[in-house]
Amino acid sequence: MKTSRLGVSWASAVLALFRAGPSDGWFWSEDASPPIAFCVHALVQDGLRVRPFDRHPEGDGTLRARELDAHTWNAWLSAVVAAQSRPSGRVGAPDWPPDRAGLATLVEAASAPVALCPGTPELRVRLGELWVEYQPIGERWKWDLTSGPRGVRNRLAPGEQRWLWKALVPFHDRLPTLSVFLVDYPVPVVMPRPPATCLIAPADTSADYARQVLSAAELLAAAR
Repeated sequence: MKTSRLGVSWASAVLALFRAGPSDGWFWSEDASPPIAFCVHALVQDGLRVRPFDRHPEGDGTLRARELDAHTWNAWLSAVVAAQSRPSGRVGAPDWPPDRAGLATLVEAASAPVALCPGTPELRVRLGELWVEYQPIGERWKWDLTSGPRGVRNRLAPGEQRWLWKALVPFHDRLPTLSVFLVDYPVPVVMPRPPATCLIAPADTSADYARQVLSAAELLAAAR
C-alpha cells in the first residue's frame, strides 16, 4: 500500500466519520482520495468535460486523442471509487479486512489507478505519465486537506453539524449511508454516484459545504 513521504496512506481510513448516535447506525463519511481526485485532475488537464465537471478550460487534448470519452471516464471513475471505498466499510464493502483478491485490487488502485482504466493501451500510457506527475501534487493536496489551513474550511462548526444532521435525518431510511469523496476542481461541484457515494469539490465556506453534502443526499435519494 502506497504511503506518501508525508506519511499519508492513500488507501487509509476516512478523514471524518459522522455517526447519528447509538440508537441509529446511520453515518456519513468524508475522505480525500488522491486516486479519485486524479480522475478529475485528468479531465482538467485534457479539457474533456463530463457533467458536472464541465466548467474547466480547454486542456491539451492528449487523452481525447487516445480515445478518452465521457463513457470511458465514467467507467474508470466507477472502478477507482469502488476500489477506494472498500477499507472504510462503505457500501459494497461490509467485510474488513478484505479477502486477498480485494486487497490486491485496493493496493492496485492506491498505487496505480491508471490500471483500472478500461480504455486503450495508448490511453493508459498517457494516464501513467500524468499519474507520475500528479503524485507529489496529490500528496500536497491531501496533506493540505488533513493538516493544512484549507482543511479548516471543510470542518463543520458544531452549529453547522447539528443543522446538517437534522437535515439528513429524512435520508436515514432512504440511503444506507453517505460517502463523500473530496476532489480538487476550479469551482464547487457535487457529483452523485449511486447508490450512496458522491464527489464534492468543496465550496469556500463550511456552511456552503454543508449544503453541498445535503444536496448530494437529495440527488442520491432521487436516483434510487
